[in-house]
Amino acid sequence: MTVQAASNGIAAAALVTTAETVIGVLPYIGQQTPRNGNLILGFANITPGTAATLITLRVRTGTTTAGTLVGIADAITAAAGAPDTYTFGALDLVNFPAGNQYCVTAQQTTASGNATVNDVLIWLDIISAAA
Repeated sequence: MTVQAASNGIAAAALVTTAETVIGVLPYIGQQTPRNGNLILGFANITPGTAATLITLRVRTGTTTAGTLVGIADAITAAAGAPDTYTFGALDLVNFPAGNQYCVTAQQTTASGNATVNDVLIWLDIISAAA
């Protein structure tokens, strides 16, 4: 595997109550060589809003919340107002090569206040067939 792209995401973004929000976008890589999949990994440090009980992280193809979900929506227990680091990962074996760009979204559950995204790091590994 070779790291093909990385992004620091959108630091200091706000998650408005319970809306799914893009918190990081990987740059377009335009990978043209044959491969078996794309592995997207990373972490996000988020301070959940008032009354938040879960933070759901999603990896999607493209740059918006309308992109195809890659893997699962990962709901992680959150403590309202307490900053924490949430890790995520997804393996795309279906959407490439059209899915040459990915984004990560976050969404709060039961929140009555906005969350703050303090930091995001996302990276992409291209998985190629063994020679």
